[in-house]
Amino acid sequence: MRWAPATERALYGPDGGFYRRPEGPAGHFRTSVHASPLFARAVARLLLEVDAALGRPEELAFVDVGAGRGELVAGVLAELPEVVGERLRVYAVELADRPPGPPAGPTRAIA
Repeated sequence: MRWAPATERALYGPDGGFYRRPEGPAGHFRTSVHASPLFARAVARLLLEVDAALGRPEELAFVDVGAGRGELVAGVLAELPEVVGERLRVYAVELADRPPGPPAGPTRAIA
C-alpha cells in the first residue's frame, strides 16, 4: 500500500482510524484549545477586533479548519456577546466524521 492511502486509513479508516476512536485526539495529546479556555477567549477577542475593523458587517464568518470535535468553536461562541452571535456564521471543517455523542459545548448561530 502506498503512503497516502496508508496514512488516510490509519487516521480516518472505519476499522479504527485514529480520529474516529471514541476518545478522540484529545485522549492522546493536547492542543492550546484543550489546555486552557484562554486560547478560545483570545480568538474571540481577535474576532471582535476583525468585526470592528470590517465595520461590523451584516454577516461575519468564523471558519475553524481541522475543527475536530468543535472544542474551539464552542469556546469562542461562549465568549462572544449575543449581538455578534446574531450576525455570526460558523463553519467547522473536519475531514473525519464526528463520533456519536454530544457536542463539545454550547452551540448557537451555526450555519
